Amino acid sequence: MIRLSAGTAACLGLAGNMMDAYPTTAYLLSGKRCLMSCSFCPQGVGGKEALNRLGRISWPEYAWVDVKKALKQAKNAGIKRVCLQSVRHEDGIETLLDQVKLLKTELSIPLSLSAWVRDKVEAQILFAAGVERMSISIDVINAEAFRKIKGGLQQKRLDLLLNCAEMFPNRMSTHLICGLGETEYEALSMIDKLNRASVTVALFAFVPLRGTDLENAEPPALDSYRRIQAGYYLLRNKDAVFSDFKFTKRSLSSYGLMRSELAEILSSGEAFETSGCPGCNRPYYNERPGRTIYNYHRPLSMDEIETALRDLRLENYSPNGGSR
Repeated sequence: MIRLSAGTAACLGLAGNMMDAYPTTAYLLSGKRCLMSCSFCPQGVGGKEALNRLGRISWPEYAWVDVKKALKQAKNAGIKRVCLQSVRHEDGIETLLDQVKLLKTELSIPLSLSAWVRDKVEAQILFAAGVERMSISIDVINAEAFRKIKGGLQQKRLDLLLNCAEMFPNRMSTHLICGLGETEYEALSMIDKLNRASVTVALFAFVPLRGTDLENAEPPALDSYRRIQAGYYLLRNKDAVFSDFKFTKRSLSSYGLMRSELAEILSSGEAFETSGCPGCNRPYYNERPGRTIYNYHRPLSMDEIETALRDLRLENYSPNGGSR
């Protein structure tokens, strides 16, 4: 048995529910109870919520035979990539390795993997088995918050990610969750470091979930999240450099660009779309339909672009900005 996101199941014809938006990546979830105890996740050993949830998405279970049959038609369903996500297994990567090999016999599209790997050797084994891209999730940006929320040392995971990025250039990704105690300076400094190492960053907004230790915490302020999204877009497209960014105590005040330049670069709205592996749109992973959208799963309308630019709240913006 394997779990699929509800949207993936509907997109592949395994569930009859109608969706407001369909994923362009098929998301699979390996494992039941995670060995980790991340305070934001119901999958952790301390989670009181049902185990069929990750993020705010439900993950019903299906037989492998049905999933494999459906994946053969994935391209026809508009699927551009398969992403195998995994809890931390008791048997390390053995289960994952079997699943990767099983998937690769059925797929004609790229396979991404987001999993707990212990070292470069395990990463190398999984890449050799057919993984095209791999994510080692950092999640929590502030090092002290990482220790409290995820446990362990952030630097150890970061070193592994960067070492793998050197060994497997342009094939590594990570997840960063905004709204877990970091400043905008810390977020964009981390993004810059990862971007320079050619690590693809998937940005998430923290979602308080029932049954987790952080169920009563607040999601990030939208204006702050928009400024981080815009900064990441400028950095990854080489439209700005981090050393030119200016900060107040907690907020970004300038990207080192003229206002007209900034408006022109961000005018497509792409900065506010879902970031991550190619073909990944994650519909409503951070928000409910009809509510404020943190990551747009599709191109923005002109009205949405104007709203997103206003959300940056750079009314007093100047190229000189403030000081950190």
